[in-house]
Amino acid sequence: MPELPEVETSRIYIKQFLLNSKIVDIQARVSKLRWNINPDIKKIFNNSKILKISRIGKYILINASNKNTLILHLGMSGYLSIKETIQRKIKHDHIIINFERVNGEKKSLIFNDQRRFGYIDFHNTLNLKKHFLIKNLGIDGLSKSLKHVPLKKIFLKKTSMIKSTLLDQKIICGIGNIYASEILFYSKINPLKKANHLSNDEINSLLLNIKIVFSKAVLNGGTTIKDYKQPNGKVGYFAQKLKVYGREKLKCYDCNNIIFKLNINKRSTYICPECQKN
Repeated sequence: MPELPEVETSRIYIKQFLLNSKIVDIQARVSKLRWNINPDIKKIFNNSKILKISRIGKYILINASNKNTLILHLGMSGYLSIKETIQRKIKHDHIIINFERVNGEKKSLIFNDQRRFGYIDFHNTLNLKKHFLIKNLGIDGLSKSLKHVPLKKIFLKKTSMIKSTLLDQKIICGIGNIYASEILFYSKINPLKKANHLSNDEINSLLLNIKIVFSKAVLNGGTTIKDYKQPNGKVGYFAQKLKVYGREKLKCYDCNNIIFKLNINKRSTYICPECQKN
């Protein structure tokens, strides 16, 4: 947490402020989040223009005119906000990117991360795919490149359970624990089933429901279970639309059977025993 929909919601929101803006400076109020922060980040982006704000998996990518790209990962508890530059900073506001919009308005992009599992770094834009956090990522969960044939080839080599396989960022990036449970429920697939045992129809169902679940979650601002907030300060309303995740001992919306929780590789997994027999 946050997963792909929360990161995409954040990207869409900050884009309207950041695109074509000039970075005035970047302030790092700590020297380390999950990893050490490169001290050069405080000066290398000064007076550069923001050309593009994109995303892959759980990473926000901010391309600048200095031919470098900022890489942001929200970690477990991080969230972004846009505030007035002169506004008082609050606890856990670790990274502050001060910028000036085309109309001369000055604002700040603030990264707040209570648990400090997030990360910020930068890399040459042309060689971005060589960055240690990016180079091993699989296909983005909302990418049009996510198709049946390449996915089937990967699954045929996987003897791991499909729940664990969906969490492998080297295969499909962006799926975390919450959405893996939801996607498998929508697809009527038992999370204990081995990936190499999935039929063609089940793979097609997975592909369809990855896009459906992610798209619905983005439209609802993502899912707030504990810490996550949208950049506008609101919670993610998709939590109210979850079909199985967090609903242990409650009735399934589709069949009225009781949802139960099991642990797969120390991760909570929620399942309807009737809807997900296979």
